[in-house]
Amino acid sequence: MEIPASLLMSSGTYAYVAVKASIHASDSAVFGLYDDEIKALVKRFSEYRKEIINGVLLKASPLEVVNALGQLGYRVVATTGEAEVIWTMQRDI
Repeated sequence: MEIPASLLMSSGTYAYVAVKASIHASDSAVFGLYDDEIKALVKRFSEYRKEIINGVLLKASPLEVVNALGQLGYRVVATTGEAEVIWTMQRDI
């Protein structure tokens, strides 16, 4: 089956990250960041831990982290969850 040309997305290259936290939390886990992006966030949020697998735990509310990632060029493309939410974010490479 062939996909119609009108349904094809652009052929851009993207990077994705995930932010996981409760909307009421004062800390957020971020997964999929490059080292330079971690350094940029650590400058903004000085309290952090890298002891989680594939990610970093920042002492900041999830909306502060989502907004900071927005300043790095990411945008929210999906969310899921109730008590704990995961924001999937994308940026052009």
